[in-house]
Amino acid sequence: MFLNSAGRYDPRLTANIDMGCHAFVMDQTNAIFFLDSYTITHDRATIRHPNKTLIIVQDPTTEQDPDFKDHVRKHPAVQDIPRLLLVEPRGDEIDLYTHWFKGTSEEAAELLFLDTYSTRNESFLWEADLFPDKTMNMERKMYRLASFRLIPHFIFTPIYDEPWIALYKNQTMRIDGMGGLVMVEFCGKYNCTWDLQIDQAGEWGVIYDNGTGDGIIGTVAERRADVGVGSLLTWQTTHKFLAFTATIRKVGICGFAPRPRLLPPWQTVILAFEPEVWLYIGISVVCCIATYALMAGFETHVKTKGVGWNAMNVIAVFLFQGAGILYRTLPECILSIALIAFTINVGNIFVGKNASLRTFPLFESPIDTDADIANRDIIWTQTHEAWVHSLLLSQNPIVQKVVANFRAHAVPELLVLANQGHVAFGVSKLNYGHYMIGTFITAQNVHLYRLMKEDLYFEYEVSMTTKTWPLIDRLSDLILRIVASGIRAYQEPIVAKRYMDYGVQIKIFHSQDKEEVPPHAMEVEDLLLAYMVLGVGLSLGVVAFAGEYLFHWHMGRKQSWAVKAK
Repeated sequence: MFLNSAGRYDPRLTANIDMGCHAFVMDQTNAIFFLDSYTITHDRATIRHPNKTLIIVQDPTTEQDPDFKDHVRKHPAVQDIPRLLLVEPRGDEIDLYTHWFKGTSEEAAELLFLDTYSTRNESFLWEADLFPDKTMNMERKMYRLASFRLIPHFIFTPIYDEPWIALYKNQTMRIDGMGGLVMVEFCGKYNCTWDLQIDQAGEWGVIYDNGTGDGIIGTVAERRADVGVGSLLTWQTTHKFLAFTATIRKVGICGFAPRPRLLPPWQTVILAFEPEVWLYIGISVVCCIATYALMAGFETHVKTKGVGWNAMNVIAVFLFQGAGILYRTLPECILSIALIAFTINVGNIFVGKNASLRTFPLFESPIDTDADIANRDIIWTQTHEAWVHSLLLSQNPIVQKVVANFRAHAVPELLVLANQGHVAFGVSKLNYGHYMIGTFITAQNVHLYRLMKEDLYFEYEVSMTTKTWPLIDRLSDLILRIVASGIRAYQEPIVAKRYMDYGVQIKIFHSQDKEEVPPHAMEVEDLLLAYMVLGVGLSLGVVAFAGEYLFHWHMGRKQSWAVKAK
């Protein structure tokens, strides 16, 4: 294929890469254009094959460019292609070169003579390995690592006069944390170093449609870093731009919700019955009053009382108070006996239930599922929108409501909210009993919250790289070996004790334990409902008295005017 060298991008290259092509043979006329378009071509491809092979053949029939090999070896793209072979025909012999690839940038660009092939003898002079493995010992080659301070996943601290594998702004650093230790082991095994690219404000970051961004994923997408680490999850929107390593761990994202508050004692009286039962009792009262009034309307031989009198007597019976029960006729007698029997049963049930509710204190219903967050319109929050990236494409209305209820705040704002105890917080469950929650949950406010019983969702943690980083297979292999060894069960508690408030961790772990409410003497609050009923009764009595007084006063004045008029 003759590449379209008029521009920096030929879509046919991307199409072939997506069909699985990862080895390229070309002459020198296409080589420089291919290297110029190497990054953009692979960034637009879907297939990510890290082990690229590039063979460049110089044409012996054309005039040789003396600077061609120098252009190739100094090209930035060849630092992503360890399997590079330069073929230089020379009469009956063909010289074969590759680049050093390892060490400093100057050393990595040096050409290495591999072997000479004789076309007459059809044999190699030295029988050298034409594609040596250059990745087993990188000789302190420096790669760029994007992250930010994220306890317990990535922590970096300055060191002095000690062996180092990481630099940050020309300061030697020690890397720690669950994800940081993977990067330490990687460079310890393959003898490389890290140049840290820290974007603390951007945190996990975001990638825009044009490939730019900030934070970890934005830095890697813009190729300001080769690798990103720090509790990065398998976000579908990110996979378009970056390559994912093997899974580091399974991540459960849960909510740390406000603890159910103890219900005021006066509410327990109302909660003795469900709202439907209270409705049925109210309907029963109305029906009894209406029946008494109906019976009285058909009785012409007895003196009847008004509807108000019947209503007060029926209500008095329901409250176990003395009442003028009507026994004047057989229908009234039957209804009165039934009413008394009914109220005795209902009243005894109510008294027993109310007593049991006061024996076992009642709490608000807990927030345990994503449906609870959606139905009760609970706001939940964290420091970055990455906490809901995995839910954005869901069509479930409950999940959509959970996403709509998410808010991102800075840490100082989160500390204020945490002290108030009215919103929920996202929490990441580690694999061995610890939680990534944030420094805003402290020993002073952790008691206000309770861990939800069900996760909001789960994801898989990975490390992310550029699509052409040649060591992604090496990193994935190391991750799988670390996970299989079980060493993370040993690392996690060490990192947690070193950088996290272990008292807070213990309280989070036990936050679902039943809250003990010791017995206590009755207080005014326990009688609050009785006082409320008494207050309503007194108020209504005063209003009725005032109304009757004004009515009789008005009628008296009206009669006096009529006498004067006569």
